[in-house]
Amino acid sequence: MMGKQKLIELLKGVAPSYLVALYLVLVLALGMLISSLLLYPQEQRIGELTRQLQVEQQKLTVVENFILANPDADKRLFELQQSLARVEKALPGSLDVSLFMAQLQRDAAATGVKLTNVKPSALVDRAGYREMPIEVAIEGNYHATLAFLKKLEDGERFNLPTGFLVQRKQDKLTTRLNMQIFCYGVTPRPAAGTATPAAVPVPAAR
Repeated sequence: MMGKQKLIELLKGVAPSYLVALYLVLVLALGMLISSLLLYPQEQRIGELTRQLQVEQQKLTVVENFILANPDADKRLFELQQSLARVEKALPGSLDVSLFMAQLQRDAAATGVKLTNVKPSALVDRAGYREMPIEVAIEGNYHATLAFLKKLEDGERFNLPTGFLVQRKQDKLTTRLNMQIFCYGVTPRPAAGTATPAAVPVPAAR
């Protein structure tokens, strides 16, 4: 109580102009404090929204440029889907030998050669893909053999010839072709004791 009376007496001794100035300073300081507490979070949020808007505008610019460069978007998408489908057939995600054997049989029937043997070997894991060596044996005349090899080269499934042996047998050629087929992905190593795939018999042509 005594402190309050002393403060009142002290203020009475101060000139009114100083009291007004002190009051204005206190009001200004209080206003700045309130502004900092209320406006800073809003400014921070506005800054975040501004950066987000700039990112979205950049994305929109990329889309607009793509549309201008590719006015026929449906056609472009269709061509892209076709390209992806061809890549999937050439290098599929799974190494299904039966599909490749079916292709060999179709090519043999179309060219007139006799497919006598198909012998796949064990899978080999590489960096991001797998490969399987395959030995293919065919019989046929010179022109039919060349036609079969051409179809194999132009086939949907990508393959890499690694060697071949051609022998003449009466009026026919016996060809043993070594090649590799591939697929994407790496699978776990085969369990211990897994046997190497045996030769796959091919039905005799009727």
